[in-house]
Amino acid sequence: MSTVIESTPENVPVDLHRNFVSKLLSGAASLSASQVARRVFRALFLLLAARLLGPEVFGLYVLIFTVMELLALISGAGFGDYLTREVAKSPNSAYRLLFQITQLRLVYLMLLAAIVIPGLSLLKYSPYVVRNAALLSVTLVPRAIAESSQGIIRAMHRFSLIFWIELLQGIVLLGTGGLLLIRGWGLRGVIWADIASIVLGALVALPIALRLAPSRTKNVTGWKQTISDTFAFNLYPVIGSTYDHVDVVILSKLVGNAALGIYSLPYRAYAALSILPSGIMGTLLPSLAKSNWGQDERRRCNMTMQLLYASSLFLILGAMLLADIAVQAVLGPGYRESAGVLKILVWATIPMFFNYALNTILLAKNQERVFLRTASVCTLVNVTANLLLIPLYSYYAAAGVTILTEMVLLGQNLVLVRRSLGYIPVPRLALRNSLVFALTLVAAYGTARFLPIVAVATLALGLFSIYLYVTNRVFLHPGRAYAA
Repeated sequence: MSTVIESTPENVPVDLHRNFVSKLLSGAASLSASQVARRVFRALFLLLAARLLGPEVFGLYVLIFTVMELLALISGAGFGDYLTREVAKSPNSAYRLLFQITQLRLVYLMLLAAIVIPGLSLLKYSPYVVRNAALLSVTLVPRAIAESSQGIIRAMHRFSLIFWIELLQGIVLLGTGGLLLIRGWGLRGVIWADIASIVLGALVALPIALRLAPSRTKNVTGWKQTISDTFAFNLYPVIGSTYDHVDVVILSKLVGNAALGIYSLPYRAYAALSILPSGIMGTLLPSLAKSNWGQDERRRCNMTMQLLYASSLFLILGAMLLADIAVQAVLGPGYRESAGVLKILVWATIPMFFNYALNTILLAKNQERVFLRTASVCTLVNVTANLLLIPLYSYYAAAGVTILTEMVLLGQNLVLVRRSLGYIPVPRLALRNSLVFALTLVAAYGTARFLPIVAVATLALGLFSIYLYVTNRVFLHPGRAYAA
């Protein structure tokens, strides 16, 4: 005899949120894995290129690659998010927007390349540099197509496809680059590997996006309106990139390249932690874009903030306990002070994770233009504080200013989200989690005086993971969350 459990109004929210958590974590895992694949293969590729090209030629590659990254940012690196938001709200617009936004970005790219590449000659770079920059600029066209296509794929919740695209690109980049470098192609080999990888990504992503587009509606939006709607997606990445990298330039000019070397590696590690909130919020954006912002959405936002806060505490605990031994083992004694920099930087993950969530909410509410103001304020604070403090405290100041900048952005975002939603999403159990985190950290430091730090860190992280698993019922047992 079987028993049929009927759905009741009381357990419908539980089922909805259980499905939400399952889809959120699954999508976030796919998007985060795609970012991991991209970064790992790029890191291996750069390491191989640096060893085989030598410092001078590799430095030239970094220069022209940075120029191309800047062109990609200005031309509309944020257009993928715009496509994800708009197509999630109106799937029938996918085909039209895919081509319209891609065409607009290609026009921007041609105009910018026509200015920047010849401009390298005016800056007294050799014809050899200009020719290689022109060759690498070929990657900008397929990159624009691939990023637009991925925006459509995200809007349709096909997150796992993005992972396979990134994995394929990474394999081609490393394999082609390694083969050409071993055969002595030098700088041109590295550039052709970049071209092959990105072209393949576009050739795979575009047909998938076209197949997912449900219909081919007529274009009723004029170019003037499209440019106005997307303008913030051009300018915001440029401003954000400025305050995100200015400390590197200031350190190099005011303190020296040795200090920059100490700082840059921990900063890269800190920046890599953004994979987690990026994956989670990238998964959530399509749902938020078409939401009516009722009580269910408020619960989901609170749940997301809780997940991000718990994750940041876990990462901080690991960095505080393992930074010294990890830096010593991986980088050697010459980078000993990098551990202290990492221990400061890792605290910025709390406001940084929250800012990812709040920015996504504002983006879903069509308020991306406020990003220009918030990013401008952060740039002003970051540049001013770095200029004042780096001469006195070197790379420790740069790390501290990173926390300050994220806090300034968080303060602005909280005001804007409160104004937009009428409330601020807050992490549940934040006070209890913070207390347990602090007690675990203090106990671990005390125990490390008598036992090996690796064993202590493993035990502390294990116990803290179990605590988060058991007590944060908002993710694992939604029914109890509602009962509470």
